[in-house]
Amino acid sequence: MSFPPGVAHRFWNAGDDELVCTGVVRPPGNVEYFLTEIFASTARNGGQRPGAFDAAYLTRRYRSECAMLAIPQPVQRIVFPVIVAVGRILGRHRRFAGAPKPVDRA
Repeated sequence: MSFPPGVAHRFWNAGDDELVCTGVVRPPGNVEYFLTEIFASTARNGGQRPGAFDAAYLTRRYRSECAMLAIPQPVQRIVFPVIVAVGRILGRHRRFAGAPKPVDRA
């Protein structure tokens, strides 16, 4: 399966067995980091969804490369910046200290 740039898509594990998949992203940018951190956050948060700060921070930081379409745009534009600001005050951003810089698509 192939997805042209900018075309929304999603994948999931429809079963109970461990999902193993292989893919290629060109250019790779930070999608591997983004997905790894989102899935790690989901695991830390009980397996249903990533933690609110992690989702807000990663989605805002890598918005030029990745999107989470399941989260409504008003939430991403209005609520996420507030969550990120509060999280920074509480020091939650420190776990992403070594995060790669976002790709500038300008």
